[in-house]
Amino acid sequence: MSTQKILVVDDEQNIRDILQTFLQDMGYNVASATDGFDALDKIGKEGFDLYIIDIYMPRMSGLELIARLKEVQPKAVIIVMTGYSGLDVDFRSIRQSAFMYLSKPIQPDELLRAVEAGLAQSIKVNQMKIETPEPEPVPGISPDVEKSLQHYLLRGFSAEQTTRLLGYGVLREYSRGSNIPSDKEEGSILFIERGRVGVFFQDVQIESLKEGDIWGEESFVAPKASFASLHAQEDSIVRHFSRKQLIEFLSTVDKNVIDNFMLNLMLCMHLKHRRCVAQLVNARKDLNPDQKE
Repeated sequence: MSTQKILVVDDEQNIRDILQTFLQDMGYNVASATDGFDALDKIGKEGFDLYIIDIYMPRMSGLELIARLKEVQPKAVIIVMTGYSGLDVDFRSIRQSAFMYLSKPIQPDELLRAVEAGLAQSIKVNQMKIETPEPEPVPGISPDVEKSLQHYLLRGFSAEQTTRLLGYGVLREYSRGSNIPSDKEEGSILFIERGRVGVFFQDVQIESLKEGDIWGEESFVAPKASFASLHAQEDSIVRHFSRKQLIEFLSTVDKNVIDNFMLNLMLCMHLKHRRCVAQLVNARKDLNPDQKE
């Protein structure tokens, strides 16, 4: 079976089942979603190499789903399908967003050619270097600080103290789509060493963590404060520190180091709060471009 993953999105169960079964019989790795919301939930938890999306669906149209998909996966390869060929279809939007367009009823050989071409295109675009835009700077905060919260948390530590502290952490590798556990009862801090990790609250993505970011620092101050779940959005390496391990480390250093660590911890939490506020303000501006400050 192919290791590349395909997601079929169609609100009609019989069509969804036929496409999924047919492609699986052809050796492809296929999942399905009942509508746009179900698709976004699955996309948030694992990555796909090709999307086959129906245009006309209740609750969220295929075009709206494509727009939201492109926000989180700009290079997504999409095959659009519809049972309607009238002038009400926004063909310009389809051409701008989709790799290929298929009209229902779709013939088996036509579908296979489209899937083969789509997966080849997915390999091609994923091999390209994708430039990740830098986050918008937060006023009064150094861009260097925002790029690496780990370094900010350990600011003032000697090289020996930093090495010893990192030794208390446990490195774990996660493949794309994997759940990343955190101890919500006892508290834990996670360092993102490599990759990208999505943070979700009730299946809604609220943050995207990259290399150099940290998560769970509030649980050191208040165990059980963690409220979110984490999923690897690409192959990632995470260093896990339990609250007990960090307390054990701090018990071996003098009071100045402890005070410095706690101050850095509070400032990291404050920085992430300000970054969140800045993101919300920008989102409001995008939704209401004519609204005055």
